[in-house]
Amino acid sequence: MAAAVGALALGLAGLGATTAAQAADLGNIDTGRTGSILIHKHESGSQNANGTADGQTATGGDGVADVVFTAYRITNLDLTTQSAWDGLQSTQVPADACGADFQTPSLGSYTFDGGKASAATDSQGETSIGDLPVAAYLVCETSSPGTVKTKAAPFLVTVPFPNNSANTASADGSWLYNVNVYPKNVVVQAPTKTVDVSANGLKSDAQVSYPVKAQVPSIASTDSFKHFIISDPLDASLTDGQVASVTIDGEDVSSSYYTVTTGQTVSLGFTKAGLEFLKTKPNSTVEVVFTAKVVTVPDGGVIDNTATFYVDTVPQSTPPDNPPLTPPDEPGTPTNKVVTSWGDVRVSKTDADNSKALQGATFQVYDAQDPYAASCEGAVRTGAPISVDGTTEFTSDGDGVVSIAGLFVDKKNGAPGEASVTPDHAQRCYVLVETAAPAGYVLPSSADTPLTVKTGVTATGSYDLTVTNTKQNVPQLPLTGANGRLLLMALGIILVAIAGGSALVARSRRTREQKS
Repeated sequence: MAAAVGALALGLAGLGATTAAQAADLGNIDTGRTGSILIHKHESGSQNANGTADGQTATGGDGVADVVFTAYRITNLDLTTQSAWDGLQSTQVPADACGADFQTPSLGSYTFDGGKASAATDSQGETSIGDLPVAAYLVCETSSPGTVKTKAAPFLVTVPFPNNSANTASADGSWLYNVNVYPKNVVVQAPTKTVDVSANGLKSDAQVSYPVKAQVPSIASTDSFKHFIISDPLDASLTDGQVASVTIDGEDVSSSYYTVTTGQTVSLGFTKAGLEFLKTKPNSTVEVVFTAKVVTVPDGGVIDNTATFYVDTVPQSTPPDNPPLTPPDEPGTPTNKVVTSWGDVRVSKTDADNSKALQGATFQVYDAQDPYAASCEGAVRTGAPISVDGTTEFTSDGDGVVSIAGLFVDKKNGAPGEASVTPDHAQRCYVLVETAAPAGYVLPSSADTPLTVKTGVTATGSYDLTVTNTKQNVPQLPLTGANGRLLLMALGIILVAIAGGSALVARSRRTREQKS
């Protein structure tokens, strides 16, 4: 936040001589009386009306809980004397009056006591600091929750407070010993993030999407947004960061209101026109959907992702002409962590007869109907073949290895503040289908093989699965043996019969010749 300057407008009141016991009808300050500061802590811009010192105006407003204030008494300013009031009206309170730690007050030549702290504000943003003697106090917001972007500007309060028309809109001319104050904060709610996976095979465009939701803070009418940026730095296993969509309360936001920076750190920053638009949408939800491609499986298999929300305001009626569109050099508010897990696949293709590696077998991989079954043995394929790096077919190499670069295993959205997020499942079921066997080998009649993909990288020399092929059957060769001997015997008998027949024919012919 830009430095805010607060000043307490104080009227001068004539102080008469006081006695230990003052008359009830005197208008003088009762120097023996104590008072209190009644604190109403609201989000900037959330009140329906400005508060008044007497607390009689209904302001509404969203309370900010768990904020602690400390009232530091100015010890060298005695408000029981006329001269002490001189100059208070023009006292300027700089934004750093409470020190860098918000507990070390410093204001001109004034000196301070050790301070008196309030209890933490309740859910309505209410607390008080009581039993305060007549004095001027510098009030500092000394503690606040992480949702508070910048602590409230320090301010001066006098006890009592002159409740006249010069100092408050609800004046009755009295001295107020119980003074109502309404310090405000720009409250930044932590953005939330989820993750979705649309393609289970590595190296698919925009396969991982990261929707990020951020609430637009409510800010004072006199302030403007300095910047409003949501940024998503990608892990080294991701690439091609893009913005798929930008909506507010479910409606598309005009692209003229923001600029997208793509790449390894993908960001969306609102332009001046966009910042003016956001001011009209307090407490609305901006959703930016980032996308990325998974290019490698890291050693552990898990890819973390956390986005960051950067928002700030300036005390002026319009935003800067050229607001930053990428992350500024200041801390932002992180989302919860989300993770996805991936695993590669190594399949050994071998000869069923001799276990030698086989080259040239082709496979496809499919999702399983029950991806997280206790056992993948009965996995049944579903859907279309999965594409990995643009191909749906994977062939065994010269070492008989079928390599699939990476498949999706699981995802998980971490809780706010959760540093380590682990997916619920360490493995996922797929189905490997052999579509072509090497030449001379049989393609199995049931080519579907259940495949268990585990998170992480499969070690060299290890395999997730071994698939064998048997050789083709061929016609029988003509071989000697029992059948051959029978054939020879039959041929021999035929030849003997032929020879015997020839001899009989020749004898019959000679007999006829002799008779003649």
